Amino acid sequence: MRDVRSAEGRIQRHGKEVLQAGDSGDVGPAPSGEEVGDGLPVDSGPGGGLPQASALLVQGGDEGAGDVLDDDGGLVADDGVGPGFRIAGKLARRPAAGQTSHHVDALLSVKISFDPFTGCLSSRFRWSVTLSPEVSRKIRRYSPRLPQQRWAPVADLVRATVTAAAPATCYEAEHLLHVVGRLAVWADGCGFPPDPDVWMRTETIDAFVLSGCPGLEGSTVQTYRSWLRRVLEALVWVQRGEAPPARLSSPRNPQPPYEKGELSRLRDWAGHLPGRARLDGLALMALGAGCGLAPGEIVRVRGSHIRVTSGGVVVLDEDLLGRLVACRAGWEATLAELAETAGADFVFRPGRMVTAAKNLLSSWPRRHRPHAGLPPLSARRLRSTWIVGLLAEGISPSEIASAAGMASPAGLAPYHRWVPPLPQEEVIRLLRGHRR
Repeated sequence: MRDVRSAEGRIQRHGKEVLQAGDSGDVGPAPSGEEVGDGLPVDSGPGGGLPQASALLVQGGDEGAGDVLDDDGGLVADDGVGPGFRIAGKLARRPAAGQTSHHVDALLSVKISFDPFTGCLSSRFRWSVTLSPEVSRKIRRYSPRLPQQRWAPVADLVRATVTAAAPATCYEAEHLLHVVGRLAVWADGCGFPPDPDVWMRTETIDAFVLSGCPGLEGSTVQTYRSWLRRVLEALVWVQRGEAPPARLSSPRNPQPPYEKGELSRLRDWAGHLPGRARLDGLALMALGAGCGLAPGEIVRVRGSHIRVTSGGVVVLDEDLLGRLVACRAGWEATLAELAETAGADFVFRPGRMVTAAKNLLSSWPRRHRPHAGLPPLSARRLRSTWIVGLLAEGISPSEIASAAGMASPAGLAPYHRWVPPLPQEEVIRLLRGHRR
């Protein structure tokens, strides 16, 4: 339960008012007649909003009278509790990148109490959100690979923190348990009190990622920080006078391109795989080395997204990617054949019910390894091969960046190290004003 009061009975989150009557930005009504939580019927209200008329008044609420904490942490005698009410609806979950937002069922209980010593009324708000049995079981059974004496002092609070934060985040419970657990164990070892209020502070999180993650890649540390900040946002509704978060960055190191001989031999290897493996291997290469798609884009392409123009050029649907992408000439025939075979289904690993899933793309190279002497297929290396090939041909960096989905040509800077230098005669010819 979280008690947040103001003179006018409003909740403040990061200095902004929330949960105002009629405001359905974060919490929307459940369908009329649906039962939520304790079986109370839900009135969605006229027009589907959350007007005050949709609040279900419950005299006395669902809590017994008793002392409560005031704003300074002291006890306030609860001399009688006024009318309470509940609002059932939906709590918005922050979506992951590339995903649409979704909601979970939530029940807001509000109770009014009176302090006879000060003559003040207090509003007491409580959210109730129930996790699924599967997620609840994962949280209850979670135990990291740590000595029990290090895990035991923080175990229950870690599970409680993740249980409270999971409904409002897009991340898997296992991920949150792992990173919050690491933070808690580190904080306990540093002498911090076992308290999520201390763990979930900006300065604590920044200190953890800067000194508590030795041996981890910069990108992994940034991922940890992002997860922890989402947990903080889900739990902390008030201003606490925290320092602004530190600005962190890690070097951007794209994977190197394939050598020309490697790419042709990998294509020949993929072309001799049996059955479905052959089509998937060629699809991965055609979309990566032929179109320069990122891993997350490759898995979204369907046969219907690929079009052959009257001039025989194979292009991808601009509505899918938000940009113009034309396939390299050497891959056009292969990609057109794959599109015809796939039809309306996915080109890479068709027959699935979801657009993306964990390890959907990365698991394929692990299952299909080339013979000795050839590197494994990598979507990122295929994309690097496409970018470096275009740069080596002297195509405008602006056009390459646009086709690659980059915000500006500056994103191409890490790839220039692999662009072979021009012969001296060609440099002189270009400097004189001739065009390539």
